[in-house]
Amino acid sequence: MLDLSKLENVKQRGGKTIAACPACRSAGGDKKGNHLFIKSLDGSGKYGCVLCCCTKEIFALVGIRENREFTTEEKRQWVKERHRERLRITEQENLTRRIQEILEKKLAPYVSTDWQANLRHASPIRFEHPEAAPHDFITSLFKPDDILWLGEIGDSGKQEHAAHFKTCREWLRIDRLPPRIAGGTFHTGSISRGKDSVNTSPFILIESDDLIGHKPSTPKERERNKALSSALIAYAQDKLGLNLRAVIDTGNRSLHAWFDRPPEPEMNAIRKMAAGLRIDQSILESCQSSPLRMPHCIHEKTHNSANLLYLNPLSQ
Repeated sequence: MLDLSKLENVKQRGGKTIAACPACRSAGGDKKGNHLFIKSLDGSGKYGCVLCCCTKEIFALVGIRENREFTTEEKRQWVKERHRERLRITEQENLTRRIQEILEKKLAPYVSTDWQANLRHASPIRFEHPEAAPHDFITSLFKPDDILWLGEIGDSGKQEHAAHFKTCREWLRIDRLPPRIAGGTFHTGSISRGKDSVNTSPFILIESDDLIGHKPSTPKERERNKALSSALIAYAQDKLGLNLRAVIDTGNRSLHAWFDRPPEPEMNAIRKMAAGLRIDQSILESCQSSPLRMPHCIHEKTHNSANLLYLNPLSQ
């Protein structure tokens, strides 16, 4: 049995208790405080560390030794701490539920079961041949002389990776394009897609893989999350005034919505709203240098193809 009062960052997630691993923390690790798992709320069930720390080491740091009789005060403190933790978890669950209700109320006017058909119908460009989508995508969003990074996730940072930085015109001469693209344009001579190599950041990318309140794990949940993602895209157009350029169904549980990057005051406002709208803030901030999915690439987990649903070309 572990002493919950000695644990840090305790929270309930997916039917189990998550906390900072005391063994990892003692070695300077687990900065996010989520390595320890306990199967039952009162700490009497199976526990362990996701990094496979020795359970004996964990017990030595925060375990309750039962080879002696607890004092009345220790029993009282244990019951009090367990009750406090249950209340905290209940409050957190209620708050999460209220946030979800508020979010879904905002998106309700934009939710549709025909979201895929609606996006395709609204697209200024029709897609007759899916295999041509990668070329249509880059020629519609970038200028011929823009230097783009395309490749696999690891194709960055070494001299041999210079071959992954070509102008849009040069990429269009290649029949089969790589599966990933960074959202920015790059300086001449770049070998890394890091931020220091970025020349321009013309777009932002809005994605959320937990709009239903958690990460989807079933086909029905994935479909529901993408329907809400489509509603979020419409909300961003209507309420936030963003100009939509492209939408890609990633082939898993989310949509990638490419928008023109707004002026900095509007961008700051979006940053403040991102958490409440469950927008992935890391991608929002770093899409210009992140390896984003290209249309028609195959998702490594589902083996589904990423589909281009909407494309609004720039005026060249």
